[in-house]
Amino acid sequence: MKAQPITSARKDVRRSRPQVSPAEVARRKLYWPLLAPALLIYVGLLVAPALYGVYVSFTEWSGRGEAPVWVGLANYARLTRDELFRTAFLNTLAILVISGAGVFLLTFVLASVLREVRWSRTALSILFFPFLLSPIAVGIALSLLLSPNGLFNAGLRSVGLGELVKAWLTPDLIFRVILIGLVWVSVGYYLTLMMSAIGRVPRYYYEAAELDGAGRISTFFNVTLPLTWDVVTISAVLWCINAIKVFEFIIGFTGNGDAPPPQARTLTIAQFLATTGGRNPQYALGLGSAMAVVMVLLISVFVVAVRRLMRRESLEF
Repeated sequence: MKAQPITSARKDVRRSRPQVSPAEVARRKLYWPLLAPALLIYVGLLVAPALYGVYVSFTEWSGRGEAPVWVGLANYARLTRDELFRTAFLNTLAILVISGAGVFLLTFVLASVLREVRWSRTALSILFFPFLLSPIAVGIALSLLLSPNGLFNAGLRSVGLGELVKAWLTPDLIFRVILIGLVWVSVGYYLTLMMSAIGRVPRYYYEAAELDGAGRISTFFNVTLPLTWDVVTISAVLWCINAIKVFEFIIGFTGNGDAPPPQARTLTIAQFLATTGGRNPQYALGLGSAMAVVMVLLISVFVVAVRRLMRRESLEF
């Protein structure tokens, strides 16, 4: 059999290519002109300031008109020696891990219970309500509730539990209360995501589990969790980002016209105080930018870790 010449084969390939319509050609020509304005805004308002912030983190700068002075890694070295920064860093990790465990544990328990009750939408609306409010307003309300003469202590006294009355806002207890408060504020949001995912699971899976004699816990781990794993993964990523950025709630909760006590500070609050100076302004934008870089790296590490640890094949139904 005679081999077909290469040139003729190439011509056949060209002839076999699908014809592109004039409308498709026009659409392709408009792709970059339409994308360019949004891309320029994104680069100008996000990418460029972020890169400039990285540069500022290697400088000493008060932001008052004088040019930044290059100091290299001095700001990062200062962070490693700063006791307040280490406390803020550990507090941020505590929020991420401890409050996160509480949020998802409550989410899973409540999702298992609310899936089987008629008034699930009403309960979900009540639990979601704190998330709709301003975090500062929620923090202020919670601080008033837990003040020495607040409703919480008054309620304990009224039911004969006066021995449990404490000064909940003292430096020794305030961060523990913040951890619990963040769980209360956040659980409604993640429960809503979970319930929306459960609503997409066909009912016959639960009916089959019930016929097999599976209990509530077994049904959750063998039916609900595998079939909603993609939403659980997204929720975990969102929690990592939101937990590291916690700011308004703590400011409102500890707000007394001054900076929060060191025991209640997180990375965002430490950065805020470094860049604004609090009551006695000593602006350190280079140090604050270094904290911001640490926050971005921390978020990136946890997001990548969560994505890798929770990676599994999605189940179709």
